[in-house]
Amino acid sequence: EIGAKFFEMAGSEREGPPPMETSMELEHAIGFGGSLRGCLLFHPNGRDIVYPAGGCVVVSDLSDPHNQVFLRGHDDFLSAMTLSSSGRFIASGQTGENADVIVWDYEEKRLLYRMQSHDAGIAALAFSHDDKLLLSVGVAADNRIFVWDMASGLMNAQATPSTERPPVACVTCAAFGGFFKDIKRRDTANYMVATAGKRSIRLWSLDPMTGQWPVMGESLVAHGHVRDYTCIAFSGDRQWLFAGSSTGDVSMFQIKGRSLAVSKQCVQGGVDSLLVMEADAQGQATMLVGGGTGTIAKLLCHDMQIHDVRNGQVQVQGGVTSLNLSPDRTEAIVGTGQAYMYRLRISDLKHILVSENHSAPVTAVTFPHDSSDRFATCAEDGSVRVWDLSDYAVLCKGVCKDGGTPLCIDFAMECLLTGWSDGRIRCFDAETGEMLWSMSDVHRGGVTALKVSHNQRFL
Repeated sequence: EIGAKFFEMAGSEREGPPPMETSMELEHAIGFGGSLRGCLLFHPNGRDIVYPAGGCVVVSDLSDPHNQVFLRGHDDFLSAMTLSSSGRFIASGQTGENADVIVWDYEEKRLLYRMQSHDAGIAALAFSHDDKLLLSVGVAADNRIFVWDMASGLMNAQATPSTERPPVACVTCAAFGGFFKDIKRRDTANYMVATAGKRSIRLWSLDPMTGQWPVMGESLVAHGHVRDYTCIAFSGDRQWLFAGSSTGDVSMFQIKGRSLAVSKQCVQGGVDSLLVMEADAQGQATMLVGGGTGTIAKLLCHDMQIHDVRNGQVQVQGGVTSLNLSPDRTEAIVGTGQAYMYRLRISDLKHILVSENHSAPVTAVTFPHDSSDRFATCAEDGSVRVWDLSDYAVLCKGVCKDGGTPLCIDFAMECLLTGWSDGRIRCFDAETGEMLWSMSDVHRGGVTALKVSHNQRFL
């Protein structure tokens, strides 16, 4: 008791430096938020790609897997992201109560503006063709559209997409279409904007000098053609608006007549992404359509019609949520809902895998007992992967579709032992990913932890 009192007094009288704060620097992030539509972006420099990972924006070098930059400023998961046409700005929006929109300076990799006017979440973001304006659309609970001036970061205009209470026609996608044209097809000073979503597709015209909307949410005439639209894109000449829907078709609207020209069934599982290229000398525009079942379809648009292309389909892993054109317009970067990235050559649809990852939360990580050049993970998507730390590539993958969730994992020589929520232990080959055997009824409440002994004899 006397000794304790002495040390208490000595500690109270002693003055010294404050305790050192330690931190761990993030070196690399594997995977991306593939479930977000249109959020895997090809930078105009032709070298980098930009994508979300949780609440972080990642800028990654396609040629060097170790070269990544992390832009951190959000306090919740990202829900929308876009890149300006020049590549100068990146805009990201998040879910949650603090539904901030952040504009990042790409060259300096720093936060430029933070917009805090939305509530509940951001549904869509879009830059104007000249990088002067940013459009942000809130989710249905927010029900607001804002336009921001990129020279100052101040609000330029605002609008309400739905006047109904509660909002019914929620906006899921938006796009700028250059300058609005007059009756003689000449550019005016007003910007053209399109928004689409549940059972609605609308056209807007914005006067940037006054912040007024000469055309405010005018519905395009579809003659009973009612769809839930998932993605939209203007043609290069801005005379047409293409819209993909949850039923798998693409609708082609004429801007001048404000009406539907044609609709074509393209893919199964709904249209999750859309890429419309500039028309060639013959007036034919190539269009890529990404489907919810992993199909990428190539089509030609000409004379108010959408035509199929011979051998114009290819299959990838997972629903195609992102299609973004490279600066040289010869290829597209493809992102899927199962967190796969591909590079797709547009001329013949040949594609190569850039990276893959788990599509659900990772539940366990382990290293081999005798090395640190690889590691293994398991996730709620029912997959087990072994990774190479030299280039972050997947060495092998094992899948069990009917075992519930893998909860723990450990190396045992050249095998991977995994514990599952159905009470089984499953063994996978660490070289091929093949499942070797399964031990049933190990624990009634699921196998939540396991460990292999140092001599590899006991589990």
